[in-house]
Amino acid sequence: MNDEVARQLLDLNRRFYGVLAGPFAETRETPQPGFTRLLAALSQTPVSVLDVGCGNGRFGHFLAQHNALAHYAGVDFSGELLTKAAMRVPGDYFQRDLSQPGCLDGLIQYDTVVCLAVLQHIPGHANRVRLLREMGDRLGENGRLILSTWQFMDSDRQRRKLRDWAEVSLSAADVEPNDYLLTWQRDGFGLRYVCYVDEAETAVLAQKANLAILDQFRSDGKEGNLNLYTILG
Repeated sequence: MNDEVARQLLDLNRRFYGVLAGPFAETRETPQPGFTRLLAALSQTPVSVLDVGCGNGRFGHFLAQHNALAHYAGVDFSGELLTKAAMRVPGDYFQRDLSQPGCLDGLIQYDTVVCLAVLQHIPGHANRVRLLREMGDRLGENGRLILSTWQFMDSDRQRRKLRDWAEVSLSAADVEPNDYLLTWQRDGFGLRYVCYVDEAETAVLAQKANLAILDQFRSDGKEGNLNLYTILG
């Protein structure tokens, strides 16, 4: 993927979250069912956590409610979402562009790094490998990196949201395999870029980032399998 197309996709998602941050955050208030299973994946409790793409701090709030949180740091590109997160979870917050190299520079190491429903919005395979490596660098000794990726292509209900790239002046030839344009129609209309990162792609990303997959499971959504969770170390 060339830099110009990647920029267009990033701008598309920034516009989406800029306009629909409120309605989107409202759909992310309650913890996902898969979060409970993640408690067993923590290297220790309580843990220090770096939440990459933290949004409104939902996962940090969940950990705090279960007395599993020693220290929390959130990173996101949206200032509005960071403000919402800070109101829910005390911690350190950093406004960073995750699509750019060095986005986690200057941060300390943590027991656990989480990246939930975020990697799928980073355009370009090489950029996703780079971010995964940078997150791995933020792990302390025996630390765990936890990912979740949206398995929308396995759901008839979610596939109905697919739109043609022509709606944003692009074509399938401009993007990479498994890149899609999806619509949002709750309390407003928006289009956003999402990459379908399944088990096979996650294995490739992990290998290139020099990380080992320790566990993997699916959970969430009406179907009970709408998110793929991966624990790496």
